[in-house]
Amino acid sequence: MAFNAFLNPDQNLIVMKILFRYSALALFLSLSLLTAGAQQNSGADSAARLIDTALSFAQKNSLYRASVNWKAVDDSVRKTAAGATSIRTAMPAMKLLYTMLKDHHGFVLHQNKYYKWSVPQPKLDTAVYRGLLKQIRQKNNAFAVMLEDGYGYLSIPDNNPTQWGDNDRIAAGIQDALNTLHPEKLKGLILDLRLNPGGSMFPMLGGIMNVFGQGELGVFVDPVTKTGEHWGVREHRIYDGADTAYTLKRKLPDLQKLKIVVLIGPNTASSGEATAISLKGRKNTWFVGEPSGGYTTSNQSIQFSPTTGIFMAVSVESDRNGTIYLDNVKPDQTVVGGDNFEQLNQDLKVAAGLRWLKKSDQSWLHKVRSVVGQLVFNTSDK
Repeated sequence: MAFNAFLNPDQNLIVMKILFRYSALALFLSLSLLTAGAQQNSGADSAARLIDTALSFAQKNSLYRASVNWKAVDDSVRKTAAGATSIRTAMPAMKLLYTMLKDHHGFVLHQNKYYKWSVPQPKLDTAVYRGLLKQIRQKNNAFAVMLEDGYGYLSIPDNNPTQWGDNDRIAAGIQDALNTLHPEKLKGLILDLRLNPGGSMFPMLGGIMNVFGQGELGVFVDPVTKTGEHWGVREHRIYDGADTAYTLKRKLPDLQKLKIVVLIGPNTASSGEATAISLKGRKNTWFVGEPSGGYTTSNQSIQFSPTTGIFMAVSVESDRNGTIYLDNVKPDQTVVGGDNFEQLNQDLKVAAGLRWLKKSDQSWLHKVRSVVGQLVFNTSDK
């Protein structure tokens, strides 16, 4: 796990440079270990210090810091927190801060409970999304199956690494699933991210590292400072800025030229969206499905106490070509509903993906035949 931390001796805070590449639970467990020795104040002093810390951090780092009236935010948040006698009773003020920032990805995790801006979310139509809603209630693991001769399917769900070594285990599970398809022999692959609301993005990328070439896959962009932190592939590593986020430990077949259809939908979010963005701009790649969940921002965190972490959106993602995803990731071909994870041969998105893969193959074959035909014609003409 790669991160930078420093302890503020005056406030007993650990400030972490962490993007949403790690799940909230994994972050919290790791950060709590780091702060086990730090003092934890209680009562009104802790509440006031929490508000001071959050406001200061937001004003300097929030993704939305240039678009808010900071006097109004400061006055309103402090007024709401005026009667707080503990960290827990300061949570309404923290929720107000996220609301005024319009930060729907950030949150406070206090004693294993989340506090955030409660954004009204449209409910998925149970008739249209019956298959998706049923499957997301299950425990999902990386899963691969042959659909037809030469065409494979790989599902990469969310994850939640909580222990050292979990990232390697998650990536290996994806690699193992893909290898059952003998991918070096495939004509095309359907890569399903519909069951991926997030977690740690880098073991997801590590699991399919052999579909990428060397170089940049995406950038975490701060639109205020116009700076960014790049992620991508360098030799046998996935890098995140100057850090190594994942190291490949086995030899995999080269799949850089493999035709891939990426399936996305409303449950594709956070790190699932970052994985999708990493595939944007890749040659021979087509996106099918529906717009993703809309968490294409990255969070930075402050470990306020052993039981309290503050997470705020500080940047937005861009793909390798410089396209910034402010709202969500959109498909190249829209297919609404029709998800059927129990019978993939009846899944409308899978069917659309197969049609594109086969059409792509036929287009290539047509070009070859055309070139061969011209050569034969030119030869006989001479």
